[in-house]
Formats: sequence, structure tokens, C-alpha cells
Amino acid sequence: MPSPKQTVGYPFWLTAGIGGVVLLALFTALQSYRSADAYARAYQDPYMIQAQPERLREAVRYLPGKAVIGYLSDLPFDAVPGQSAHFGIMYALAPRLVTRSADSHEWVVGNFSHPLDYAAAGSAHHLDLVKDFGNGIVLFRRRSQ
Repeated sequence: MPSPKQTVGYPFWLTAGIGGVVLLALFTALQSYRSADAYARAYQDPYMIQAQPERLREAVRYLPGKAVIGYLSDLPFDAVPGQSAHFGIMYALAPRLVTRSADSHEWVVGNFSHPLDYAAAGSAHHLDLVKDFGNGIVLFRRRSQ
């Protein structure tokens, strides 16, 4: 007749050590969550990426749904604010593709950090000003030859 299964007893120190490691892992995970949550609350979207769809709400109505859109800005792309501004426009205009070139597309979105002569800025790239939506958002269209 087979003998019943015997349970193996582990020494107390081993059980206590494993329990301690599990508790430390849980405590560390909780602290990591709290730290990440505090950081996210303190630095909510510093480059205003989530605000871009609202800024471009009116401009989107002028753009074809599957067009490749050019981009023109006064912010240099080699600096973080310029990159963030471009990526915010890309996010807001999705699923349209937004490239960094203002010289090869029929439609170009202008994203400016301060007021200037937008018509002159577009004219340098052979673009006509279609509409100024305010808040630095401008829509250009390539001049027909």
C-alpha cells in the first residue's frame, strides 16, 4: 500500500527570509508607484502636447483626410521646444502625415511661438496664407503656378 504524501517542512529562517523578500518587493513597488504618480502630477504635459488637438480643431476642417502636410515654424527643430511643437502638431493632425518640409506639399501648417508677418513667412516658401486661426496656428497652401 502506497504511503500518504509527506509534507516537507522548511526551516523557519528560510520561510521568514522568503516572506521578508516578498514584503520588501511589495513595499518597493508601492514606493515606485507613488514616486511616479507624484512626478506625473507635478509635471503634467510640460510641452502642451495634449493641448494641440484643441488648438488645431478649426484648421483640421480645412485639411484633406489623407494628405501629407508640410510644417513651418519659427522654433528651431534642433531644440527640444521645436521638436515638441512639431510632435504636438503631428499628434493633433493624425492620421495625416506631417513632415518637417514646408517646400514640397500642397498644404502646410504653421505653428508659431510669437506673432509675426505670417504671409511673408509663407511667401518665402511659395505659400499663400489661407487662414490665421489665432494662437500661432496658420494654414498655408502652395501657390498654383
